[in-house]
Amino acid sequence: MLLITGATGNLGKTTIDFLLNKIAPNQIAALVRDIDKAKDLIAAGVETRTGDYYEPTSLVSALKDINTLLLISTNATENRLEQHRHVIDAAKINKVKHIVYTSMLKASENSIFEPAVDHFYTEEYIKETGIPYTILRNSFYAEIIPLLMGDALQTGNWYYPAANTKVNFVSRKDIAEALSIVLISPATFANQTYEIASGTSYSFAEIAGMASIIKGRTVTYMPIPLQAMKEGMKQAGLPEPLISLIASGAEAIAAGEVDITDNSLEVLLKRKPTDLKACLPELLTEVNEHLPGN
Repeated sequence: MLLITGATGNLGKTTIDFLLNKIAPNQIAALVRDIDKAKDLIAAGVETRTGDYYEPTSLVSALKDINTLLLISTNATENRLEQHRHVIDAAKINKVKHIVYTSMLKASENSIFEPAVDHFYTEEYIKETGIPYTILRNSFYAEIIPLLMGDALQTGNWYYPAANTKVNFVSRKDIAEALSIVLISPATFANQTYEIASGTSYSFAEIAGMASIIKGRTVTYMPIPLQAMKEGMKQAGLPEPLISLIASGAEAIAAGEVDITDNSLEVLLKRKPTDLKACLPELLTEVNEHLPGN
């Protein structure tokens, strides 16, 4: 049986949707913290198991009789590595046969992007168990672009400290499909690490140009100093851990950590990944629907 952690999150749910087109629902288990958020999974016939990354005992129970585990990394701003280790320890206790892990593009102990450092050490911890693994090092989701743009679609000015560096954004749906492929035949991908990115990287100025065409009004990218963004977030009342996380992502982008050309996703999908130009119209349309007055 497969177990998907973070099953009520966007990536987990989409991965399960792909799996349901490939295997019977009784072969899939979903790890959830809140059973009330899993009603659609239960209705689809997926077995739900409750567990929390902070509660090792719950994880040991949840991973019983699981052969293949998809560990979707936590989006917590603190104690990320500790949570991952709890899941991995539970997998080892239950003699899980394969761990699939969602890491970060170019994860390294020297990464500028804070979560990438924790991802690197999580990867090492998985390898130390001796359990066969497959690691997908995912680039930033294309779906975060509207968040990065802030109110740029309204004001026409997109302020962000990315300099003029290019960044690779990848469709979360493509990642979910790739995960489902690996989960169906994990032995085929045993002990492999894949850098997951779309085919083309774009500068923020180029993305602003795409947005201008899509929305029919000019959106201009305006590079700003990193410190200016930090000060803005501080004034907005964001907690310091979140400010540090967001700022490290911007700094990593400006340093080129998220600019990559790699065909791993194409190899896994056996097709070209979705280009940003193809998925951006839908993403910006969803934003428009939630703007005041719409």
